[in-house]
Amino acid sequence: MKLKFLIIALSALSFFSACNSADQDTEIVVNDTFTFEGPLYEGSNPSQLVFPVDLKKLLGDKFHEGMKVTDATLSSATISAVDSGNLSGITSMVLSVASDNPELKMLSLGVINPVKPNSNSAEIKPSSEANAGKYFSEKQYYIVLDVGLNKDIEESFSLKGEIKFKLKHN
Repeated sequence: MKLKFLIIALSALSFFSACNSADQDTEIVVNDTFTFEGPLYEGSNPSQLVFPVDLKKLLGDKFHEGMKVTDATLSSATISAVDSGNLSGITSMVLSVASDNPELKMLSLGVINPVKPNSNSAEIKPSSEANAGKYFSEKQYYIVLDVGLNKDIEESFSLKGEIKFKLKHN
């Protein structure tokens, strides 16, 4: 009888301590502008943003020493034309994350294909399989927006991005 009580007590203790160390969810939002420098050619044209990883700044009061991001998934990404323009000439978009670490290959976070002609913004469809958690263990990471153009253009242009990540951390 004592053995059953001890097993139940230890199981309960393990369960409650596991609950206390469970991952927490935090949503972060990246708002920035992608610039595409002309001349640009028909087909794929990438632009990248560089983000230093500062978990204390990203997570605020949820931060504690020794914590790690275990998962990072794209919740949503809205790419918009700047200055009330439109996305004319853009046929597709791929949003990816990359790192200086050669062991971490570029990871596609989401895509939209086709982009609705003459629209002012586009919602990238997040990949259900892409987990960018390892990139948040690096010193910095890159968000890459690759736009497909239907023809060559000489002038530069910019697109605004509102990119939301769901982070799981311990």
